[in-house]
Amino acid sequence: MTSFSSIFKELTKSKLRLVRRLALLQIVVGVLLGFWALLKMAFQGESKSYMLTAFITITPLFDLAYLFLSSRKNEQVYASQTWRLAPIKNSALLFANLGSAIIDGIFLVILQIVMIVIAGLPVIITNEFWQTTFKNFGSIGEGKLWQDIHLADLLSVILLIILIGMFIYLAVSLINFTGKIVSDFLPEKISKLVYFLVVVSLTCIGLIFLMNVYWFVMNSLTGFLQNGMFLTTLSKDAIDVRSNLTENYLTMAVVLVVDIILIIVNIFLLNKYHEAKI
Repeated sequence: MTSFSSIFKELTKSKLRLVRRLALLQIVVGVLLGFWALLKMAFQGESKSYMLTAFITITPLFDLAYLFLSSRKNEQVYASQTWRLAPIKNSALLFANLGSAIIDGIFLVILQIVMIVIAGLPVIITNEFWQTTFKNFGSIGEGKLWQDIHLADLLSVILLIILIGMFIYLAVSLINFTGKIVSDFLPEKISKLVYFLVVVSLTCIGLIFLMNVYWFVMNSLTGFLQNGMFLTTLSKDAIDVRSNLTENYLTMAVVLVVDIILIIVNIFLLNKYHEAKI
């Protein structure tokens, strides 16, 4: 029996190549956009933030690209007879596949943060930047960043983003498994209609779910900013915001429960009905 760690390492290496390509492409695109903006605005005043703005602008696009491409890689693993014939339980394969996508996604985010910091160095090293920071964000200027910051709020947002990523991966797998099962057990004409209805239904449910979660993200970020390092400047009602933030932790629990349900359903379908391609 192949160990979980060995399968996990192989899947992580496979997706790591995708991360490297996306990171390299983001560097190229960010630099080109930064220089293009610099040349375009050359006669309208000097600015050192073009490169920083370019990288911040394109980062969400590359995150979405990774989410799409890694989801596709996940489904290729489930459809591959080579992986399915590996001496490992289907549940372990699902967890390894899901975990490798999450870990490599976090690695991509870390690389993007490094890119943004490097691109922002011309701005960060200026006296104007720090003077503005000290003026607007008093707790930083007073050296009280770690005393005022609420790490639990920040960690909860990070955890929620990971849970949402898991939900998207699991929902895509559920749609894929359902489509395969429908096509195998129903006549071709009916199977296409049923598959279309299933995809539309699951997509609508997923969108409604994510829209509701959106408000939790906004409240969490607001609570973090108003109760954390920006407490002295952005809010006088931080206690009320934190109270609402505490109530919204229920939303995180709901996301976790939904993820667990999807994991159970996907493992069942993977074990009972889904067959790899030859």
